[in-house]
Amino acid sequence: MSMKNFFYRVSDGETILSISQKIGVPVHLIIKTNNLKQEVSEGDLLYIEKQDGTLYKVQPFDTAQLVAEKFGVDKTALLEKNGVNYLFYGLTIII
Repeated sequence: MSMKNFFYRVSDGETILSISQKIGVPVHLIIKTNNLKQEVSEGDLLYIEKQDGTLYKVQPFDTAQLVAEKFGVDKTALLEKNGVNYLFYGLTIII
């Protein structure tokens, strides 16, 4: 799996979630890569590791089991790969 790494400067009003959705990188990867303990602020510089692969934005009523079946992957592996215990609407995940 190749990576495209870059830096991202946080603009006024942006959150980790809005940045995640804008650049297509899961929230947990932004948090993990930057060792974040709190929300970001304007001017913060984030290091982004953008992975190649299929990105999927969780839709209303999606469950981990339904998404795993849709893409033919193991539910547990899907959750572990994305650093979450469950899926929720709006979350961007890597398949």
